This record gives sequence, structure tokens and C-alpha cells, in this order.
Amino acid sequence: MAQGDYQINGHAILSPSQGRWVPRRPLDVQGDNRPIYSGVREYELKWRLMSYEDWATLQANFNAIESTGSYNVRLPTFPSITGSSWGFTTYSGCTMAEPMIGPFFESYPSSVVLLITNIVV
Repeated sequence: MAQGDYQINGHAILSPSQGRWVPRRPLDVQGDNRPIYSGVREYELKWRLMSYEDWATLQANFNAIESTGSYNVRLPTFPSITGSSWGFTTYSGCTMAEPMIGPFFESYPSSVVLLITNIVV
């Protein structure tokens, strides 16, 4: 993946080591025993190791808006009936959890996880 494919509010972020659309859990079950799902999705980005500066960028993005606003994020396109190839889409009105980091390896944060929520596809 090219640098700049993943973006938050138009700013490129480091491409993750791993990214995935989080499976939705059923909210309830209809009378005919079919599950009812939420209309929004989540995307999880993971980095095994990143520079302190890259982590600071993610944290600054979160601090700038935190829970009072929403983000525009550029993520891999969620597959749909109209999708025909791999690509990226900008989703608006998303929210973001605070970046979580694992232990430091020397001066590098490890196991960084960022969860983007409230994605309408």
C-alpha cells in the first residue's frame, strides 16, 4: 500500500501492519429468528511497531476532536454489491477511540491499536 492511502481528516497516517472490518454482533433477534445488526460498522487498525512521532500524530488527531466531534477517514472500501476492485473510500461522520499502545520496545511504541467507529457504509 502506498503512503497516504490511509487518512484521518485529510492527513496521511502510517499504513498499518494489519487492518480489518470488525464483525458486527447481533443486537437482537427478530420473531422469525433472524439477527438484527447495527447500521454502523467499525474498522480496526494495528501496528506492530511505530515511531514515537507517528504515535504522537495519532494521539494529536484524537486530542483535537476527542468525543466532541467527528472525523473523515480514508479506509479500504467495505465490499458491497457494487464493488468490483480493491480501493479506498472516504467515510465521513466517524468517531475514533483513543489509540491504545502496548509496552515500549526501546523508544518505539509497540502493539498500537486504533479503532474507528460509527462508519456508515
